[in-house]
Amino acid sequence: MKRILLSCLLTAGVSMPAMAYDESQEFRIQSEQDKSVMTLSEMLNTLKVQSFTVYDEAYHENKTYEGVALKALREHNNYSLGNISEVTVVCADGYKAVLDGDILRKYPDAMISYRQLDKNGKGIDGDFEPIREGKKIADPAPFYMVWPQKETYGVFPWPHQVVALQVSAKDSYQVIKPAESASASVHEGYKLFKGACLACHSINLVGGVIGPELNIPQNITEYRSKEYMKQFIRNPDSFRARSRMTGLPDLSDQDIDNAVAYLEHMKKHKDMSKLSTAER
Repeated sequence: MKRILLSCLLTAGVSMPAMAYDESQEFRIQSEQDKSVMTLSEMLNTLKVQSFTVYDEAYHENKTYEGVALKALREHNNYSLGNISEVTVVCADGYKAVLDGDILRKYPDAMISYRQLDKNGKGIDGDFEPIREGKKIADPAPFYMVWPQKETYGVFPWPHQVVALQVSAKDSYQVIKPAESASASVHEGYKLFKGACLACHSINLVGGVIGPELNIPQNITEYRSKEYMKQFIRNPDSFRARSRMTGLPDLSDQDIDNAVAYLEHMKKHKDMSKLSTAER
């Protein structure tokens, strides 16, 4: 499996107060073919620095970000977007966002941001304003992956505290991928579920561990209505104060219908073998 790993070598835990970015900080870029290390200074001097302003759902207001385009980083390392099946964004707190290749091809303008800019175009103190994450306050540093299209936040939450990118030519979640014979809606729902849900939730115990399992022993569609799921996905805080789950208010009705179609499909493909007799 061809992979590229982009990781930053941190000298301290992310719980420490944020400091101005260190241009001597190293980035490790690895593939089966070669390995290379670039300092942030070298990256900024080699690749074009860009910035844009976008409404950020995490802050509920416009924010301006400065960073390096994922496209430029990918092309610098001779990795074709056409060969990507998925990109796993690894974060310092253990969160892993899995972005399907088709979604990245639809929204190829991701940026690896190393700081926010103020209204005068200067970096702010601490590089990033803290983000509320459930009942906690999180520092987005060292890197925050953002898109210039506001609507992408409805397809996948923008990962912060990014420390690595794992780019793969194969689907790591093949065991819960719908068969080719499944409907287009089910397949679109699977792609959405990978990006927006699998980082926290699991299907047949495959996926994240932060949120609840959604298929065994009971599929969520067996005890929650579509209307409930639609409201909860868009605004979890309206049900649970300071929910850790990220709301996706811009998700379209069709997107939610597709995600539910995938869940309903998986209801017929439960794998109970991982459960003990007492759990069944």
